[in-house]
Amino acid sequence: MSRITLVLALLAIWLSCAQCFGRGALHGSHSAEKGISSQERQALTDLYEATGGNHWTNQDGWMGPPGSECTWYGVQCESSDSETATMGDLSLPENNLHGRIPEAVGQLVHLESLVLYGNDLSGKLPEPLIQRWLAGSLWVTAEAPLLTDVSEIDYESACSSLLCERHRVVMRSDSSAVLFTKRCRNASMEDRRTFCEVKRGRIWGEGFARLAWTIEKNGYFTLQTSYQRNVTDSVFVSTRVIRNGNKYEVVEYAGGGPLELWIIHSAIEGVSSSIEWEKKEATPKCPRWDESQGPSSK
Repeated sequence: MSRITLVLALLAIWLSCAQCFGRGALHGSHSAEKGISSQERQALTDLYEATGGNHWTNQDGWMGPPGSECTWYGVQCESSDSETATMGDLSLPENNLHGRIPEAVGQLVHLESLVLYGNDLSGKLPEPLIQRWLAGSLWVTAEAPLLTDVSEIDYESACSSLLCERHRVVMRSDSSAVLFTKRCRNASMEDRRTFCEVKRGRIWGEGFARLAWTIEKNGYFTLQTSYQRNVTDSVFVSTRVIRNGNKYEVVEYAGGGPLELWIIHSAIEGVSSSIEWEKKEATPKCPRWDESQGPSSK
């Protein structure tokens, strides 16, 4: 390729990029010049009032005159052919929001991204937002209690014929996780002493909430409490879930449960394997479910 041809090619690329950036700038400016619909403005107003907007860390522009909504802090609009823009993104992380997200926010049907982590919010998001999040049309970044009523998932697996084949993982909606594994000391060929290896870590992102919904959508809360096969030397699996303060347990032996239970077990094992374990220690004995509400993760 000659030097002139190379220069012309680079120039063509630069012009193409400049046109793209130009369209993007125009798009953003055009949407900012428009306001959003009265319904969407009311939803934002309700959010501001319900979560102590006067005390937000950053409230720039909020409650400005009609037509200014696309310039409010955390609000990003999308241009449209109509006289109004639409809400595309709402991002208010670590902004000192307190209280509950009002039901009116569920009417933001054009919302594509919602970021609320790091605030002091209670209760769940409006159901329309949760359903859109589950369907994949809405990206939500928030703590698990805003997305699910499940507060703890406790899973234990043990082989009846092996001394050191028991492990238990406890995951909570505060993102904490702890893994207990029964280990053999193996100081000698005859040594049958055991100890408990304890690992602690955190579940990142919306992993806990997605797992909780996987459990619910596979009918966990309508399953029998026990499934067994009449065989010896097989695997016990116990799944315990706390939802709205109520405890549920389903015990399976030798794979006697339905497909839905297998899916739940596989999902729990999958999330557990993706946890980044940060701390590790050894204790004499692994705690069991019936000794307390669950092991401390602190």
